[in-house]
Amino acid sequence: MTAHWLKHIDRLDGAFSDHTLRSYRSDFGLFAAWCRKRRVPFLPATSETVAAYIETERMRLKPGTLKRRLAAIRKLHHLAEEGDPTRDADVDLAIRRASRAQPSRPQQALGITAERRDRLLAQCTDDLIGLRDKVLVCVGFDTLCRRGELVALSVTDFTKRDDGRYSVLIRRAKNDPEGAGRTAQLSTRSSQLVDEWLAATGATRGPLLRPVYRNRALALYLEPLTIGRVLKKLSNRAELQMDGPSKVSGHSLRVGAAQQLVLNGRGILQVMRAGGWRSMNVVARYVENVDLDVWS
Repeated sequence: MTAHWLKHIDRLDGAFSDHTLRSYRSDFGLFAAWCRKRRVPFLPATSETVAAYIETERMRLKPGTLKRRLAAIRKLHHLAEEGDPTRDADVDLAIRRASRAQPSRPQQALGITAERRDRLLAQCTDDLIGLRDKVLVCVGFDTLCRRGELVALSVTDFTKRDDGRYSVLIRRAKNDPEGAGRTAQLSTRSSQLVDEWLAATGATRGPLLRPVYRNRALALYLEPLTIGRVLKKLSNRAELQMDGPSKVSGHSLRVGAAQQLVLNGRGILQVMRAGGWRSMNVVARYVENVDLDVWS
């Protein structure tokens, strides 16, 4: 049994995103803790151990979570140059039983469309935090950034065009590990807010979105979780839907912007290009809740 399995994940530094590394640490750590309680090896683990783990946890964890745990187990065994215990018929049957036991559609975040975006903007305060929150909402909506992409934006990723609006370089995405990047355009209002924010903070490089402490913006990147917290804070003030099947989350700006593009008459390929999607099925799921009655 390998005692210091974390050293294997450290080898991935720079090759994978920080979010992926955190997921590997968390998911394999939970599997290792389960094995320790039962005094069975976890690296290398046997296929019988992995199948038993799935059978034990399948009524408590969602199938997607179990599949993510399997990916972490597979990756750690590959790094440790051990045989892959997840490639076994019993493991496959266990994950199939887990999927059939909890059939469910992926939970969709509540989309922040243009109307909802404007309601959130109206709830932002008149101080530096409020200005930061306005930039967060507007830039997130215009660029269709994932929360990790949004907090990773740097001031130098923004280029002023002749018409006064900004072009934004989104350098790296979840489905773009090589960092080819994509570009997005800000509206006039969003560009003006960015100008106000940069003037107020004096930032010429480094992170665009920053934590504010004692009315001073710190030269630090926000954590991705902060996006969801800000949106939930503003949504509570605006009395947007906060419970039920759809909830406001850090993904709501991306979902809502895609829905708005459909409402504006854009085709699926245009939506895919705007958001950097490669799968038509993912976009179709995002926009399936759009109320097309407004077109009638």
